[in-house]
Amino acid sequence: MGLIESHAHLLPFVDDGVRTKEDCIKVLHAYAEAGFDRVVTTPHLYNPQVTTRVEHIRTMFAWAQQEARQLGIEFILGGETYVGGALDPLVLPFLQNCVLLEVDVSTEPLFLLHHAYALQKRGYTVILAHIERYHWFSVNGKITEQLREIGVYFQCNVESVENHEAQQYLDRDIVDIIASDNHGDESLPARMAAVLEEHPLILQRMEYIFGLRT
Repeated sequence: MGLIESHAHLLPFVDDGVRTKEDCIKVLHAYAEAGFDRVVTTPHLYNPQVTTRVEHIRTMFAWAQQEARQLGIEFILGGETYVGGALDPLVLPFLQNCVLLEVDVSTEPLFLLHHAYALQKRGYTVILAHIERYHWFSVNGKITEQLREIGVYFQCNVESVENHEAQQYLDRDIVDIIASDNHGDESLPARMAAVLEEHPLILQRMEYIFGLRT
């Protein structure tokens, strides 16, 4: 069984990820060489800081999926959904029922717990993206405890493990998923593989979350 990437922006002409088809192919080659056989691409949805050309998602995904298949990679479409208000957001689930959420970096979102719980009631597995980026997020915070209690999974980016920004979360054993949040960096797949090798328990946890191990 190969490795899985669950957070990446690899569709050209869609969001702030890879810019060209050539760049996408180069990054896919890097994933294949690093031992990944599943890659989930997660274009931004509703993020007020990012322009996402949603009309290009399906077309670019179909093209990239064919390119990935030639490299032995199962290319999977998901989404990184921004939660910012009271209205329930539309989500793009991957691996049947996983949804990736992101929120405001500076201010604790008022409705995150509500949305997470509502999504779970609809049968989704909820993942909060790159927890190390949120200034309001704390290992001892009430919202952290509440999200944990209802079963929300926490994801950290590779760089935050490398530079120790995520160390406090690793020490408390609340990191469930490590991903790259790759926006076109060919070095990230190999670096992510190395980080996962250093954290075998998280790798095992990821396989359970994504249904790759029973």
